[in-house]
Amino acid sequence: MVRTSSLFSALLLVSACQKPPEDSPATPRAAPQAAPVKVAPYSLSVLQDAAPSGCTWLRLESDGRRRVLVTVDAACEGLQLAWSPDGKHAVVRDPAGSARGPGRVWRVDLTSGQGAAQLLPEEGLTGAVGFDSVGRLVALTTHTGALVRRDDDFLFEGRRIPIPELAEGPGLAHAYRLEAGAWKRIETVATRTDADAVFALATTEMLASSTVAGDPDALVAQALDEDSQDAARLDAVVPRRGHDVFGGWARVESRGGPLFAWRTVGEQTALMMPVRWELEDGHLAEPEGLALPAQSPVRVLARGDLLLLAGETQARVYDAGTRRLAATFDGLRAARFWPEPAARVPHGATAASGQR
Repeated sequence: MVRTSSLFSALLLVSACQKPPEDSPATPRAAPQAAPVKVAPYSLSVLQDAAPSGCTWLRLESDGRRRVLVTVDAACEGLQLAWSPDGKHAVVRDPAGSARGPGRVWRVDLTSGQGAAQLLPEEGLTGAVGFDSVGRLVALTTHTGALVRRDDDFLFEGRRIPIPELAEGPGLAHAYRLEAGAWKRIETVATRTDADAVFALATTEMLASSTVAGDPDALVAQALDEDSQDAARLDAVVPRRGHDVFGGWARVESRGGPLFAWRTVGEQTALMMPVRWELEDGHLAEPEGLALPAQSPVRVLARGDLLLLAGETQARVYDAGTRRLAATFDGLRAARFWPEPAARVPHGATAASGQR
C-alpha cells in the first residue's frame, strides 16, 4: 500500500557547468498568454467546495461542458471516490464521517445524476468501500468490539479464525456487501495489525474499484540518488525551492520526456513543487503555465498523449508530445481523468494520492 503524508523531503562538474542556472521564483509565475494547444477530447473528475461547508462533484469535458453529479454535506478535502465497472454508478465516501461513527457514503447514479446517502455497516470502523465485478456496493471494515483469543486464533461467532504469523497487534477485518438495502457480511479474517486490516481481506483484491485503489493513470516516480547527475543539475537550476520540506528529487517518465519533482521521504511519500520538464535540448524548465504555490503537492497522471499535473486546487492538462499547455483549471480539487468503463482499478495508493 502506498500512502501520502504532510512530510515532503556537489554541483555536476560536467553537464551542469555548461548550462546557466535558472532561478526559481518565490511566487507563482503568471499564466502564459499563448493560446492553449488543441488536444484529443478528454473528461476530468473534480471536486469543488460548496457553501457553506459542502462539496460538489463534477465531470468536466474538454469542450467546456460541466456536469454537476452530486453535492454532499462534507468537506472536499479527503473525499474518496469509486466507480462501478459499467461506469453507470459511483460512490463518494467521507472518511472523516467514518471516524466519528459508522459514517456515510453517497451512492450516485451517473446517468440520471441522482445521489442518495447510504449508511455504512454499524459494526466496526469502515476503512474503504467499492464495487464488486457485478456492480454491488462493498464495505471493508476493522472490528472494534471485544475479541476472544485462544492461542493462535480468535473465537468469533463460534468459529476459530487463525491469527497470521508475526502479528504485532492482531485483530479482525470484515467485508460486507449491500443486498436489498441491508449489509451482509461475506468475509472475516484475522489481521497482523489494524493498519493492514483492509488489505488482509481477499475481497479487497477482487473489487473492480475501491476507495483504497490506486489511480491507473498515475505515473510512477523514482527517487534520485543525492549524488546523481540529474539531482546535481536540478540543484543548479533550482537553487531556491521556495520551501524547506525534507526530501529529494524524483524522476517521472512521460511521453514528453523526463519530468522531475521534489519528493518527500519517509514511510509515506508524495510529490510536490518545484517541477521541471526536460526539454529536447536538455534544459530543464517549469511546465508551461503550471504556476502552483511553492509548497503545493503535485500528482502526475497520463492518458494517451495527455499529461495531467494536479495540485491541491489546480489542474493543468498538457499535450505530452509537444509539452504545450492544453487547459488550465483553478479552484478545483482531486482532479483526475474520468475512468473508462470496465477498467479494473489496480490495488495501490489511495484515490487522493494516486502517486507511487
